[in-house]
Amino acid sequence: MTRVVVTGASGHLGREVVPLLRASGAEVVALSRRPRPAQPGLTWVTGDLSQPDPLRAALRSGDVLVHLATQPLRAGADLNLARAAVQAAQNAKASHLLFMSIAGLERLQAAPYYRDKLAAEGLVAQSGVPFTILRTTQFHEFVAELLTRLTLPGPLTLLPAGVTLQPLEAQAAARALADLSLGSPVGHAPELCGPQALTFAELARQRGPGRVLSLPLPVPLFRAWQGGAAVPRGAQTVGRTWAHWVAAQEHYR
Repeated sequence: MTRVVVTGASGHLGREVVPLLRASGAEVVALSRRPRPAQPGLTWVTGDLSQPDPLRAALRSGDVLVHLATQPLRAGADLNLARAAVQAAQNAKASHLLFMSIAGLERLQAAPYYRDKLAAEGLVAQSGVPFTILRTTQFHEFVAELLTRLTLPGPLTLLPAGVTLQPLEAQAAARALADLSLGSPVGHAPELCGPQALTFAELARQRGPGRVLSLPLPVPLFRAWQGGAAVPRGAQTVGRTWAHWVAAQEHYR
């Protein structure tokens, strides 16, 4: 039986990946900052990567480590998380280290978070642990949360001008990640994206009624997305369109 340890198990992607791994017959150890009840084939370990002991204790020789934990709000934080995951995988002699990353990183270096992600990829690739890096575009779930934060009473949604995204649903990324986790390491896997590239205004209008106003918002993330930089080149398309995904969400009905 394959034993898989998952960091960031309670995030958007982790919540999708863990059940898929369990359904495949893998034994799953999930790392979370809050305690959760164990289930058959699933063990929850309380802790985060700022304290390396919980992950080190969870990992055994020959395990697969799926590193999903991420911290986009503090420069350097994501790189530190990746460093902790790599060190734990090295110490435990993990058989496979999987790292979730972002499509087109080389074009997105205007944002500190993306610089950290690219540096973290380097740590994984140079770790000496057999690895797989899966890059995807932004998740539908993330875009929906972002639009909610940008929506004012009225409702009026303030949007970053000049930005186009090609998001995909987390479930589609999770299916690919689960398959990769249970296979042999491939190094750099093909990038994944959703079926459609849409401007932020189109994303907002397909989400629901309301006014939109596009402005040059001075946010590093938005600057990094300018000029089509976040639209992948040659990526594999997977999952539902943004419109179909939104229509299935109770919150937007």
